[in-house]
Amino acid sequence: MKIFLAVFISLFSLQASAQWYAKLPWQKKQERTPKLNKPTIPVISLNYPTVIDASFNNFIFDLGRSRYSIDAEEAMIMQALRHSARYGNEAMRVQFDHLTNFYLSQNRFSEAKWYVLRSNAISRQQKNYTQIVGSLIVLADVKSILGDFKQADEDLSEAKTIAASHSLAPNLLLIEQHTKQIKQNKEVGLKQENHYAELL
Repeated sequence: MKIFLAVFISLFSLQASAQWYAKLPWQKKQERTPKLNKPTIPVISLNYPTVIDASFNNFIFDLGRSRYSIDAEEAMIMQALRHSARYGNEAMRVQFDHLTNFYLSQNRFSEAKWYVLRSNAISRQQKNYTQIVGSLIVLADVKSILGDFKQADEDLSEAKTIAASHSLAPNLLLIEQHTKQIKQNKEVGLKQENHYAELL
């Protein structure tokens, strides 16, 4: 009985590994082959520009911005405009200027023209001649882009008269620069019209 218990205990005292026989003294140790690393392919990163300049004939639409961010900015300015209505015309004029700049950046010139006209009307009520001249210059630029060169010249001549009568010398220099630019745009437009007329 003691022999049976000794054999029984010795059997259960062995390791429960399938490789227990490899640890016996007369077994040779087998060396394992080293594990090979998988080959890796080097990745070359190409740095493409995120913003593409697609400017052509005063069109400056930023292709790097998403439609969502543009709509969100417009909604934010509109909300600020509604909020500023309770604080008087000056606060509204500032928001009209923001909307003008926003629509100009998106090449939405008809909407920009409408808001710069609102800003100009408030500036006339307040007799803020610096703002009147500034809004007239922007209005002339928008009209020239839309092809209405005659009214653009009228707005610039009015701005020049106001700036001269109220001693706004820096604005006079700015008006001269815009007058030359609009004249160049007009000449380019006429040349293009004549070129297309000859092709027909």
